[in-house]
Amino acid sequence: MADKLTPSQRHRCMSRIRGKDTRPEVLVRRGLHARGFRFRLQDRKLPGKPDITLPRWGVAIMVNGCFWHGHKGCRYATKPQTNPEFWEAKIARNRHRDEVTEAHLEALGWTVITVWECELKGKETAEARLEALADEIRQAGERRKQSESQRRISRLNAKREREQLLARQARLEEELKRRFPIPRKIKNESKSE
Repeated sequence: MADKLTPSQRHRCMSRIRGKDTRPEVLVRRGLHARGFRFRLQDRKLPGKPDITLPRWGVAIMVNGCFWHGHKGCRYATKPQTNPEFWEAKIARNRHRDEVTEAHLEALGWTVITVWECELKGKETAEARLEALADEIRQAGERRKQSESQRRISRLNAKREREQLLARQARLEEELKRRFPIPRKIKNESKSE
């Protein structure tokens, strides 16, 4: 089936699609805010500028459009019939970029959650997804607290072990000095040099 719009009309429609503050993003932000979460938007310090970041919880949320990010198995992720090679390449690049960004964020210790546009269609579906999202954020926060606690404990144990080793070394040195004293003549010669 051919495109119903002329190329200039299609260009005009596509050029008006925004990259941020989209309906799904705004819906997710409102839902999170209503559930008591506070967040940052498009944090430029992080790779890929995640749509929403919750630093307290260690969570980065990507709100993806099904068409633009090639949501597999989704009925909204259709392939346009005009210029299909261009769109396949573009969507493949978007997917690859998403994977790289997610890997970078996880390497930095962030939990990455992706919310798809189709999960927010319909009021009941959107509410259920937002509740599930809130649960995922809380669980990620708990995991983060546990790992930070374990790191803190391991640092304290390492510090304690180091202090014990230093104290043991000092005791051994004192014991060596007591058992094998250095003669005064050698001490005086080493001072004069």
